[in-house]
Amino acid sequence: MIDYHLHTPRCCHAQGTPHEYLAEAERKGLTEIGFSDHFPLGLLDYKPRSQVTMEPEELDLYIRDINDLKKSSAKVKIKLGIEIDYIPGTEDKVKALLDKYNFDYVIGSIHFLGDWDFTHPVYADTYKDRDIDEIYRKYFDLLRKLCRSKLFDLVGHIDVVKKFGYRPENGLEQHWQETVQILKETDTSFELNTAGKDAPVGDFYPDRRLLELASAAGIPVTLGSDAHSPDQVGRFFPDAMERLRSAGYRELAVFENRVKSSCPI
Repeated sequence: MIDYHLHTPRCCHAQGTPHEYLAEAERKGLTEIGFSDHFPLGLLDYKPRSQVTMEPEELDLYIRDINDLKKSSAKVKIKLGIEIDYIPGTEDKVKALLDKYNFDYVIGSIHFLGDWDFTHPVYADTYKDRDIDEIYRKYFDLLRKLCRSKLFDLVGHIDVVKKFGYRPENGLEQHWQETVQILKETDTSFELNTAGKDAPVGDFYPDRRLLELASAAGIPVTLGSDAHSPDQVGRFFPDAMERLRSAGYRELAVFENRVKSSCPI
């Protein structure tokens, strides 16, 4: 079993050393893990209201830490990943920066609508003053642009916009259908992210319906806990594996040097 979404304290909202994450992965019998900490927004000339990524000067240190951990791990294969916020207008900067590094995979995620970090608990009350249907429309418009940029190997927490339990009145089927279509067109994978089970919404990302549609369309999926502390490594994975199988998945996408392959569930 794999866990491709682990963070480190460098992002300023996680705790525990990479060695502690590895120890938990070994304890839980995982065979492969990937660290994918938050890419420094400072390198994209974007400054959020709350510090949620590492500083630019820490990126090389993060890469060194994970590459050193790779050498010390005998039981668990370790991959070097990164999670990058998709911010319109930064595509050329992201491409130029990615050309400098040898990541195994790159997760593209959306946390910001304009200057609003809609995933941050501090700003969750903002939902009450906004049009929920419009929030979803803007989110999935950005998601399509993320995929069309072809900068990322997979989408992180693909429907994280539901994190605080707000749902659009007009339903989600059209969003689901369009999402599966753009994933297929751009050959972009996604993850089943188990962190949503611990969020107010109390459900995995993505929704069961989206997972089923993606499976029917042959969209590759991987698995990640989005762990921000060692105890969260592999959280809810038995339930996640059951959901993947019930949706029709029989294999998981894995990456090395940004080349995708698969392993059986």
